[in-house]
Amino acid sequence: MASKTKRPPQTEDTGFSEIAGRLKSHPFLFGGTIVILVIVIVAFVFVPAIPNVGGGQDRDLIFGYYDGTPIAYVRGNYFADVLNELAAERQFELRGDYNANYAAAYDVWYGAFTRTLARVVILDEMNKALYSAPPREIDRQVAERPEFQEDGRFSVVKYRSYDRNKRLALWNKQRETHTTRKYIEDLLGLKISAAEKAFIAGMASPERSLELVFFPRAAYPDSELTAFAAANPGPFKNVHFSRITLASEKEAGQLLESVRSGRSAFEDAARNQSTDAYKDKGGDMGIRAAFETYTEISEEADRDKVIPLKKGELSPVIQVPGGWAFFRAEETPYSPDLSQRDALDKVRTYMDRFEGGRIENWLAARAEELSRRAGEKGLSLAAYIQSLPEDDPAAGFSVVNAGPVSLNYGNTGLFRTLDTAGNPGLGQAVSSEIFWRTAFATPLHTPSAPFTLGDAIVILTAVEETTPDETARNNTIDYYGLSWMYTSLDQDINAAFMDSAKFENNFTSVFFSLILQDQR
Repeated sequence: MASKTKRPPQTEDTGFSEIAGRLKSHPFLFGGTIVILVIVIVAFVFVPAIPNVGGGQDRDLIFGYYDGTPIAYVRGNYFADVLNELAAERQFELRGDYNANYAAAYDVWYGAFTRTLARVVILDEMNKALYSAPPREIDRQVAERPEFQEDGRFSVVKYRSYDRNKRLALWNKQRETHTTRKYIEDLLGLKISAAEKAFIAGMASPERSLELVFFPRAAYPDSELTAFAAANPGPFKNVHFSRITLASEKEAGQLLESVRSGRSAFEDAARNQSTDAYKDKGGDMGIRAAFETYTEISEEADRDKVIPLKKGELSPVIQVPGGWAFFRAEETPYSPDLSQRDALDKVRTYMDRFEGGRIENWLAARAEELSRRAGEKGLSLAAYIQSLPEDDPAAGFSVVNAGPVSLNYGNTGLFRTLDTAGNPGLGQAVSSEIFWRTAFATPLHTPSAPFTLGDAIVILTAVEETTPDETARNNTIDYYGLSWMYTSLDQDINAAFMDSAKFENNFTSVFFSLILQDQR
């Protein structure tokens, strides 16, 4: 692991002196930050101090290419070193039975593959930048390796007795490690301008505390469902059909004529020739509400040919998912008993799916009415809802308090986040542009206009606005400069490497066709 290597002398442009100073000022905030930075470095470039040669394979394996350079496992190379390191970390036996836990095997090998890719790309970029590692510096780093130490000092005898070819390979590996480390240190040493820091700090201010009242679709009353179904009975008629489905329109037409003429019995034809899920029941689809057939009869013109059928009548052939079908009515359509819960539930399902705007308009009008009443009593909408007696239907509307929170679309960790734990209604708010605009554009202590959030209508009131103090402001700046920016940079670099047109990724095919094959 990198933690066992001797760290090279820090230069003035690495940025680590600034990190150390800020760590002393904010030890609790940045304890995890430094860990993140170390992980970023280790994940990209560091080689184990003592190469652990040996792994689960005894032959070279090429998993891909970057600009013609192979990303390969070769005994003793960087890929092999990292493979052994990851296997040790994750307690995975490289020479064990991969088929017993191929997910862990894949994870270890893929980790070594991606780190090797990063190293190849970094060396390629540094080569194009004409960077050359100072030979004397590499000599010094090689001399400090444990292979050449005796009693805490460099041993000339050990150095000269070391195999010359291995010594050259070690020197080249150390040169590559120094080059990749320099690349990462330069990235971590990027400076942030005062203007950028001020801009980031400004994004965290102001913070607002919010009250939200949710009017969910589920609160749409049964009386409205009943009224809608009475005015629009068609979709809710109970229908009972049987069906036969065949692969082609011609075959379905021929079988329909045979059934109509009496040469074939419908039930027998369904069991023997139909290709759909109803064949074993003689084609019987069961009793449904008319709208529940819409997924199987997608065209309105075709529905008009099927749904009005009276008992015993046959439909023409129409196209359905999976082929061509004709239907037989087992009963004449009839109206449901809307006093029954299951019938009303079907009306609600239909309206949720096809009449959502009607439901939301009703809820928005109800929300505005209650907001007006609250204003007349000198109360906030949330306080008014909470003051209602339990038997008042409006008392069941949900009140949620949130904040203080910054204007933080997407809940990025850089600023105060919207706490959604225990507040399921807020889950939709995190990435809702209308929520954030309403939360920070509506005047304080003024209820907003109703807006849609997930499956509810919401009225929001900003009840308090504060400005973060200087300590909080500095913490935001420090977190941005010491962790957030570099974590984002790390993700961007990884994506750039993996998405590069120069990269040919054959990892999955090689892993499953060669590595797992050897286990059989």
